[in-house]
Amino acid sequence: MRHKKILSIILASLLFSTLFTGCWDKMEIDKQLFISVIAVDLGKDYSNKKEAKEMKLSDPFQGRVQQKKLSITYGFPDMSELGPGKSGTAKDQFINVDAASMEDGIFEATGKSSRSIYLSQTKLLMISSGILEDPDIFKEIIDYIERHPNLNKMMQIVVVEGSAEEYVKYQPPMEKNVEYYLTGLMENTKKNSTILPVTVSEMLIQLGQNGNAIIPKLEIEKEKNEITLSGVAIIKNYGLKGYLTRLEVADLEIMRGNAKGGKRVIYKEGHPIDVNIEDIDRKLRVSGDKNKLKFNIDIKIEGQLKGYYIDNNVFSKEELNSIEKNFSDSLSKECNTIAKMLQNNFQVDPIGLREYLEERKPSLWNEVKDNWDEVYKDADINVNINFKVRRIGITK
Repeated sequence: MRHKKILSIILASLLFSTLFTGCWDKMEIDKQLFISVIAVDLGKDYSNKKEAKEMKLSDPFQGRVQQKKLSITYGFPDMSELGPGKSGTAKDQFINVDAASMEDGIFEATGKSSRSIYLSQTKLLMISSGILEDPDIFKEIIDYIERHPNLNKMMQIVVVEGSAEEYVKYQPPMEKNVEYYLTGLMENTKKNSTILPVTVSEMLIQLGQNGNAIIPKLEIEKEKNEITLSGVAIIKNYGLKGYLTRLEVADLEIMRGNAKGGKRVIYKEGHPIDVNIEDIDRKLRVSGDKNKLKFNIDIKIEGQLKGYYIDNNVFSKEELNSIEKNFSDSLSKECNTIAKMLQNNFQVDPIGLREYLEERKPSLWNEVKDNWDEVYKDADINVNINFKVRRIGITK
């Protein structure tokens, strides 16, 4: 009975505390700043980074150096535009800081704001191409992203050509802020497989495997004042290796067996034939030994004809067979060209050949894993496309 009385007193005290004192750390929403987009550029002191490298751990007053090698722009919604009877989105406001590191950037941004800064709602991370040209700087950024407990790892990441600050402050024609515009644009573009949307979490997994990754690339068309998705950046050993165009990305997705659709055009007698890709089945085989591997990528594609030329009989069996063969040959040549470029120019394997060996041929993988870069570069890769027309649209 005595224990029951003590328990009752404790419960009553807790209830009283909750009812009359509330949450001691509660903060009003108008005192909080939710970062929605982050843009990272090289800073004003980047060219002087050699001085920091020459410093020793035992040197005094190292805090005085504080080389601002990063320029970071934080975008956040204007909370005054949100509320009952108002739009569900708001225009962004911005804080720009020069910082020695990503953590220093938050410290500097806090000093410019009267609100507490939160990163858990961030939707987009923009990295300038200049950052990727210095693997050491990029590694520092990746380390910060991995370690930060509250940073949203499911946000999208893109590489931009030029100043990332310019992109983050871009006012899109259909949205109030750039992050909603770009995330929607990438989602729509994903349907025709010309862009590969990548989250920070996916990038971290790719980099953790071998230091390589592929990240969507943006550029601004100055004449039209438009932001366009122009392909992907190829990252090797945390550094920028080069770019793939949108068409090359579409071919890569076909070789990966991940294409969700898409449209292609081939010409016959000067007239365009529109082909909608609707279904893809990929089979990957490997032969050879540790001295020479041969990968065969056999891909079956089904599609629909969406347009041709009214005076030609596209519906005859002979004509359909000709279209199927020519489309198969054309796409096979494209994919083999891209495969060679990935081998020789970039020395990266986004097709997934390494993963196939690890999962399906573990004994063979153990023989080549210590020398995979050379084995991959010397391997024979043959892509064979077999295209079939399944529908030819509505006819009279």
